[in-house]
Amino acid sequence: MIKMVAVDMDGTFLDDKRQYDKTTFLALFKQMKAHHIHFVAASGSQYQRLRHEFAEVADQMDYISQNGAIVHSGSKLQHIEAISDEQVHGVIQLLRKSFKPGLISQEVVAGLNGTYVNRDMDPKFLKIVKYYYRPVIGVDNLATIASTAVKDQFTKLAVSFTPGVNFDSASAKLAQVLPAKLTNETSGFNTDLVGSANATKRSGLQILQDHYQIADDELMTFGDNENDLSMLTMTPHSFAMKNAADKIRQSAAHVTQFDNNHNGVLETLKMAL
Repeated sequence: MIKMVAVDMDGTFLDDKRQYDKTTFLALFKQMKAHHIHFVAASGSQYQRLRHEFAEVADQMDYISQNGAIVHSGSKLQHIEAISDEQVHGVIQLLRKSFKPGLISQEVVAGLNGTYVNRDMDPKFLKIVKYYYRPVIGVDNLATIASTAVKDQFTKLAVSFTPGVNFDSASAKLAQVLPAKLTNETSGFNTDLVGSANATKRSGLQILQDHYQIADDELMTFGDNENDLSMLTMTPHSFAMKNAADKIRQSAAHVTQFDNNHNGVLETLKMAL
């Protein structure tokens, strides 16, 4: 019996216009609540953005944000896997040493309460950042940002490589230079999220599973990207999206009949519930 459904957002639950069929979802959500099934949004994005996406039922569901670094049940914080100021500064220094100028288009430091960018960030990139994160706060220099000064706990550093860069090669190079306690996961759009090696979507789900006493085989998961692999390989009820890359589809137990632009998640839930 399924007791929890976890969905990635971009490329999975949302279509390419970053929308979803709210009428169908809310009807299915009501059905899930009636059957005591927990619904989880699991994303590399920030909690505040996820709540906004599900405003009608925001306090009735669970959230795994920033690829597992932060876990909420409704408005209640369940867990945070923070990284230190020194780790943030160290990663930025590694980026300067390891990649030529121009290869990285943007750097973003995400925390529990907000997201931080350099004040001089290109406006076109800032617009993109503001879609995935909120609130976005400009600082003088990310390389010297202090958590005490902004009254926050840092969790992830998003590194976006310039279009045209061989992303797989750049991501592999970043993985090689990171210290052992940190890891990078691809979240799509030429972006890697760097954070604690202990924080993945799987670790976030395990916190919620422990909280609600839910076994792996009572869990259904949906994803389309590398950062979804940890939760697509933990249950026999995992679904890679039809639009996912071959590697992702081969790793999941199932593939959805429809892609993200044709309600792939919602159509699968209709058949499963």
